[in-house]
Amino acid sequence: MRGSLWVPACRTCGRKVFPPRLLCPACGGASWKRERAGQGVVEEVTTVHHPVGADGVAVTLASVRLDAGPVVVASLDGQLGPGDHVELVAVEGAPVARPSEV
Repeated sequence: MRGSLWVPACRTCGRKVFPPRLLCPACGGASWKRERAGQGVVEEVTTVHHPVGADGVAVTLASVRLDAGPVVVASLDGQLGPGDHVELVAVEGAPVARPSEV
């Protein structure tokens, strides 16, 4: 199932963080709202050739810097590399980066 990927955003200052935290690193706020992760840029890519799981298929992962700031590690949907603009979605609850229309 595919849907939006959500990240916590501080209700006090608006800073988005990932992974979720108890307190905002910018202002110390403790109240959070959910916002769409949105788009970002692939920074680094790596392929895991010995993944855990029954299918034994290699998995390609990327660190994606969101336009809003935080970095999310996501699976790649397609042939993407450093510098590519992507949109983050959730597939079965896991972050997936797919090509963006930018």
